[in-house]
Amino acid sequence: MVNKVALLIGVSEYEPDLNALPGSVKDVDAMQRVLVNPEMGEFAETNITVLKNPQRQGMEDAIHRLYADRHRDDLVLFYFSGHGIKDERGNLYLSTRNTRKENGKLVKPSAVAASFLHECINDCRSQRQVIILDCCFSGAIAQGMTVRDDGIVNVQEQLGGKGRAILTSSTSTQYSFAPEGAELSIYTRYLVEGIETGAADHDEDGWISVGGLHDYASIKVQEAAPAMTPKFYPVEEGYKINLARAPVGDPKLMYRRKIEEIARKKQGEISPINHTTLEELRDSLNVSSEEANAIEAEVLQPYVIRKQKLQRYQQALSKAIKRQNLLSDEDWNDLGGLQQILRLRDEDVAPVIERYQNKNSERQPTEDENSSNKKTTPLQKSRWKLLVFGLVSVALGVGINQIWLNQPQLPEPIPTNPTPDPNDRFPEVKDADVPSGTFNYGLSTSWAPIRGIVDREIQKAFPNFKLVYVDFPLEETGSLTSIEKLLDKSVAFAQYSYPLTEQQQKRFKEISIANDGVAIAVNPKLNLTGLTLDQLKRIYTGKITNWNQVGGPDLEIKPLSRNVAGGTVKFFKEKVLGDPEYSFSPQLVKTVQSTTLGLREVFKEKGSIYFASAPEIVGQCDVKPLWLGKDTNHLVPPYQKSTEEKISECPDNPNKLYKANVGAFSDQSYPLTRKLYVVVKLDGSIDQKAGEAYAKLLLTRQGQGLIEAAGFGKISK
Repeated sequence: MVNKVALLIGVSEYEPDLNALPGSVKDVDAMQRVLVNPEMGEFAETNITVLKNPQRQGMEDAIHRLYADRHRDDLVLFYFSGHGIKDERGNLYLSTRNTRKENGKLVKPSAVAASFLHECINDCRSQRQVIILDCCFSGAIAQGMTVRDDGIVNVQEQLGGKGRAILTSSTSTQYSFAPEGAELSIYTRYLVEGIETGAADHDEDGWISVGGLHDYASIKVQEAAPAMTPKFYPVEEGYKINLARAPVGDPKLMYRRKIEEIARKKQGEISPINHTTLEELRDSLNVSSEEANAIEAEVLQPYVIRKQKLQRYQQALSKAIKRQNLLSDEDWNDLGGLQQILRLRDEDVAPVIERYQNKNSERQPTEDENSSNKKTTPLQKSRWKLLVFGLVSVALGVGINQIWLNQPQLPEPIPTNPTPDPNDRFPEVKDADVPSGTFNYGLSTSWAPIRGIVDREIQKAFPNFKLVYVDFPLEETGSLTSIEKLLDKSVAFAQYSYPLTEQQQKRFKEISIANDGVAIAVNPKLNLTGLTLDQLKRIYTGKITNWNQVGGPDLEIKPLSRNVAGGTVKFFKEKVLGDPEYSFSPQLVKTVQSTTLGLREVFKEKGSIYFASAPEIVGQCDVKPLWLGKDTNHLVPPYQKSTEEKISECPDNPNKLYKANVGAFSDQSYPLTRKLYVVVKLDGSIDQKAGEAYAKLLLTRQGQGLIEAAGFGKISK
């Protein structure tokens, strides 16, 4: 007999050095309510263990019992709501009633190590395991850890096997968010709502899968607290585990879905025309006005919460302006702290700040104010008001042999000098300009070819300038985690592939060192030459779903993307989709953890499409890069002929004989061209000097020649 067993733990009471979390025990009650409901979770009450404010030993015993002696087909659910705490090494611990700190550091024996939970999971025979962590830094559960004789391993390998999934309310570096006065924590609230209402049944098949539930809760959380990022770590087909039943054809659910659709498009605003539409739908579904109003209020509440937080931010800004018309750097830093507490992104507060800037520009500043204003004006501006490409989609039907072998427009290679004379290396940079010491750096995956070619030559020229690349977990690897890593001193300087926000530029400096092209990879057997930006947009928004719609074969398109931590993903969304914060539909776009896995997927699935930095795609045997353009008359290839004589290791795919089109990246004639940056803290430290020295070396004649050899375009000075 298949059993469904669960352990629900909520910790609300703590020692004086940790804040109480009254909602945590209520979270447990809410989860228990939906799990035991015979029309929802269908868990037997006797199979659910509830612990409220346990001691460490009792909590570990319960975790051990949950996973011990389970059968292969049992569904095993672990849920935790409380404080998540990281030690000085970044390891995650789950708090207990007696968890405490001494001198600001966690007393480890007073909490349950995430590694203990991992061990129990690994020892369990069940192939249907669900772990839900609603706590700060919960994404750290996915970090590598030491296990029996295996050293440090990746979470996907460590949790290898069928049907396992981890849902977390935040990333490994984020605090989770509990609205003041709220009954439940924000993440659990929407998990429960998704089950109780059935709204998390995205495919409307009568079942709420783990993946569907996380998608629903994640969207709702980010509507209310945009800077909070729930994470999902499925293993094998863990995302398909069915956690609860959902009503099929329920009128109230149909009405809810329509309101959610309108609210999402209109950012929580329901126009008079939309209200009329909803009234007609309500009547046709025989939903009472009281029920309809209650549903509408529930759906719109996340938007109301966000609006209230923006109003608090605006009120604080207005009070500061009344006190002194021109705000100081300290004022802007304080506002930045408030923004972080409210879980608002730069894009959310940008319109508020722009109104202040516009109002302030109406008055004529004095000469002293004018110089001060240059220093204190906030450097945040919204980047989501971008021009959306709307060019006409035209089918392309050129044969594969012509694509590769008979392309007369293919650019001739630009000669480079990748290895300068050892006696004449980086003469523009003096030894005194380069500090001695060991400096951690890294983060942007797009920089990998530069690290492999250029940095090696820097190390030869300046042996006392030791560069150590830090290999972070996959979820934390990317440009968009760089600021966090600079602040906590995980790296001395960062390699970046997306511009800093103007708020960030007050504390950090970006130095442009190269031009990179983002290339589009498809299967080498796909009979297609290229795409327009508009066609690419339609593919990633679900408007084009078959390759025959763009002149290719009758084959379903399967879009892929890397995780959101990467600057490449945000650049693609901004340049192609017109919105850097656009959320891919999880039903349409499959997420892969790395470019290696993305390219492997493209090779395995003929209909797949993936985007990444051109040097990571061009020259690969397993994929083919497409020509790209704003329209069909201006298609530009991301590759060019190689000057090197090579014997192709994949004779059916000439991509191996090509290299990145650095000329098109340098003059930015390739439509998806972006800059790469070195980012340093403006704190006058030796780390800042190291980052500036590194950038200076890359911008020398030799450095730029090596950058071209790595597949990137030179920076115009």
